[in-house]
Amino acid sequence: MKKENSILERLGPLSEAFLRFVKAEQRLPSLYTKVQLAYLQLEGPSTDSDRANRFIRDMLTKTVLAFLLAILLGIVLRDITLLVCILLLTAFLPVLDYTSLQKKTVAKKRSIIMELPELLNQLVLLVNAGETVQQALFRCGASIPDDLHPCSALQKELALLLQDLRNQISLPVALDNFSKRCGVQEVSLFSNTILLNYRRGGDDFVTSLRELNRGLWERRKTQAKTLGEEASSKLVFPMVLIFLIVTVVVAAPAILMMGTYQ
Repeated sequence: MKKENSILERLGPLSEAFLRFVKAEQRLPSLYTKVQLAYLQLEGPSTDSDRANRFIRDMLTKTVLAFLLAILLGIVLRDITLLVCILLLTAFLPVLDYTSLQKKTVAKKRSIIMELPELLNQLVLLVNAGETVQQALFRCGASIPDDLHPCSALQKELALLLQDLRNQISLPVALDNFSKRCGVQEVSLFSNTILLNYRRGGDDFVTSLRELNRGLWERRKTQAKTLGEEASSKLVFPMVLIFLIVTVVVAAPAILMMGTYQ
């Protein structure tokens, strides 16, 4: 991985110069915007504003290198058909990189949605036991290791939230940053519910958190059903493939025997 990154860094300026020459950012504004939004969802609003340019630059560099290697392989093997097939497959590399980036954002959102009800459940119990909101949040994040490895997406964002609170940032600002970094509607609802009710405290605050918790658990159930359906759909192709293989294995001896008797 380090060797690959060093190659991309060395060839990156050439790709960047080419992108500036063809005015790629002006010709493909939607692509740059989508990539930047994806990194905002993955890394939060503090992410490098030039991250989209570097991603597209590296994507172009890898594609060009793959094309050159494909041409070299075709020349060595002297097979035009193989060369054309490899070049066609290489053309899909940018699509694979972009799809992988989008899958990471979707996976982060799903992970946060699945874990948020558990966090809120702990928060409700602690607040109901007499803790303040900030104390409850610190207790919820007490089990998070300092190096954040291995940690889930929600745990990492919670650790950043607690770091903001330790740096004397007010709770409303810290929760607003937490919501923006997660980029999930459920987290925004979670933050807004806390901000609207934590000053009043008492039974109203706990009741509002419990009502929100019910809705989040229902959202988690829906998410779990979706994941189950996707997992079952992914098993269709392997099952069909196994069925065909078993059919060939079973039928081949019978066909060979029929040919022998004839």
